[in-house]
Amino acid sequence: MHSAHTFDIKSTKSQAICNGGSRTIANSDNFPILRGMATYSLKLDRGGIREPHWHPNAAELSYCLSGKALMTIFGHGATHNTFTIERDEIAFVPQGFLHHIENISEEETKFIITFNHEKPEDIGISGSIGSIPTAALDYTFNVKSEFFAKINKPTQDILIGKRSSIAKPEFPNIPNPYKFNLKEEPQIQSKIQNNGGTVILANAYSFPILNGLACYSLYLKKGGIREPHWHPNAAELDYVINGRARMIIFSPGGNIDTFEVGPDQIVFIPTAYFHYIENIGEEELHFAVFFSHEKPQDIGISGAFGAYSNEVFGAVFNVDPKVFESLPKYQKDLFVVAGGG
Repeated sequence: MHSAHTFDIKSTKSQAICNGGSRTIANSDNFPILRGMATYSLKLDRGGIREPHWHPNAAELSYCLSGKALMTIFGHGATHNTFTIERDEIAFVPQGFLHHIENISEEETKFIITFNHEKPEDIGISGSIGSIPTAALDYTFNVKSEFFAKINKPTQDILIGKRSSIAKPEFPNIPNPYKFNLKEEPQIQSKIQNNGGTVILANAYSFPILNGLACYSLYLKKGGIREPHWHPNAAELDYVINGRARMIIFSPGGNIDTFEVGPDQIVFIPTAYFHYIENIGEEELHFAVFFSHEKPQDIGISGAFGAYSNEVFGAVFNVDPKVFESLPKYQKDLFVVAGGG
């Protein structure tokens, strides 16, 4: 079933197919409902390199879906951060910081990359160098005249290149302030877990470097439900990693949008729109849930009902207030609940 809130990124033709991989973009040009967020699907072949680049108008949050990559982030004050990133790990790149992604596995490495702008801009190192006169570059680097004349200077960014041999980093997969492990491990403190499923929270409380973006890893067991809720300060962009879900988005004006989604589909939910997620498949459902705020707020319907008297709801739903006496008065949201599946 078609919905204006969904986009099938897997069936979308890649806008960039290069020697070392491909990039598929979902922004406000081809997914018009997007506001304040966009996402790219990046696939890097063996040896593939997403060239060093930066985004003038957006921060970036990259989720590794498969493979293993090497990332370097070069920022203000000549700060260097080089680290590896593997499946179910995320990396944050501040707006305007130079960064690259390099496949260091024998297989294809895949990322879903989300931005806090509906049309993120992109500037690469290749096109940048290509725009500057050779003499100016020679003087900048204090090298012999015509050094840069020997280097191919493209007039546009190459986006993705490919090296002949795979890099073998001499350091293990170590912690870094720019990356966060979203794997379901006991040492992760920012976790909500019950009979319905598990949510691992990467927000500015658990991942302090975040600014303008956050990401939750949502697992729902068979029949599990992410309770009906809304986010007062953030839009939400969901990417389905595994399983099948039913969703409802209730919009201003009384519009009810009910639809189903599966792997490689994305869903956009505008700020503060009411919605829920239910696992309707036979296997565990796994979502990467991105937000347009580093500390997304959350209001669930379970806690909301606990804030008001039975008389209020009796008037709202036009029934005897006693009907609500058997309804639990939760003082905080349940977040994830078990369903009947």
